[in-house]
Order: sequence, then C-alpha cells, then structure tokens
Amino acid sequence: MKTLFILCASLLLTTATFAQQDPTQDPTALGNAFFKAMLDEDSKTLGSLFTPDFSLVSFDGSSVEGDMLVQGVGGGYVVVDAATVSGTRVRQYNNDAAVMTGTWKAKGNVQGNGFDNTVSFALTCVKQGSTWKIANVQFTPMR
Repeated sequence: MKTLFILCASLLLTTATFAQQDPTQDPTALGNAFFKAMLDEDSKTLGSLFTPDFSLVSFDGSSVEGDMLVQGVGGGYVVVDAATVSGTRVRQYNNDAAVMTGTWKAKGNVQGNGFDNTVSFALTCVKQGSTWKIANVQFTPMR
C-alpha cells in the first residue's frame, strides 16, 4: 500500500512538472502554445511567443504583423471557437531554427466573418538567446 501511494504521488508530481514547462524552451511546446493561445483568445501569451518581426500569412493570402494579431485576438476581432491540430512534425536545424508542420482545423470568425477551414501550416521558430520564439506562421488551405 505504501509503495502504491509513493508511485501515485510520484506520477502526480511528474505530471505537474511537465504541465508547467516553459513553452519557450522547446519548439514543439512553443507551437502547441501558439495554437492553444489562439483557441483561448489569450493575447498576452501570444505576444510573448513572437519575435519582434513576427508575421502570419493567413489562409486567404493576407499578411498580418504580430502586434496586429495580438490586438485582434485581445480585442475580440479574431475568435477561434473550436480547433484541432493534427499530423504535427517538428524538424530542428543547427539547434537555433525549427519548423513545425501539420494540419489545423479551425472554426471561428475574423471581424464577424465566419470561417470553418482545414489548413496546412508551417510554423517557423528561431532561438533567440536561450529561448525559442515564433518568427512566422503560414496557413495554406487544403483542397
């Protein structure tokens, strides 16, 4: 019984430790934090994940700078009601650059215009000092 208790306590502490991992320490966690912040409409977190020159190329081909995306999410102009990420793959290059690719199925609206799209994405991460930041996100519609 005592051994079972120690095992359970260890598992709980391990889970808590992983749950508190800083997303800027790993490009995979950084990408996941981006999509979670979009779904949670968490503009503060979004702003902390971007390089100063961040840009996003939307599924309609328009380009959005990081500060505009943060303001849009924070102001309720960009709303993601439901979203799932699948098929992710992360490749690292020289320990200071990484690309995360996959599929994002999202439903929501931008300035009141609804969308329900499945897109392929490429998320480019760079290491700045000792932390990872997102430099660019590219969404491409799937047909």
